[in-house]
Amino acid sequence: MNSAGFQVVLSDLEGMAGAFRHESAAFGDIMPGSGPPCPDGGGADINTAMDATVQLLGLLHQQMATVIGEHAAKLQTAHNRYEHTEISLAQLATQLTFPGTV
Repeated sequence: MNSAGFQVVLSDLEGMAGAFRHESAAFGDIMPGSGPPCPDGGGADINTAMDATVQLLGLLHQQMATVIGEHAAKLQTAHNRYEHTEISLAQLATQLTFPGTV
């Protein structure tokens, strides 16, 4: 890869995974799973519709928190794979440099 490309930095991947984990939990905590409190709309039909709407909003909010957490897991997996590859390449380089260690 040329110098204009990007370079994976393990600490950055691990830091981003931690940030996504933290933000996933924080985002999930700002609204109850059943949605925000619903005011009285003045009639049973309006109240039923508003309750259903805020419950859906709560569900969508929790789904978004879950997706953020899934991205944290993907970043951690990327970190782990790059780290494993880097260690494997270092071992290979050592074995090629010092053939007696093979």
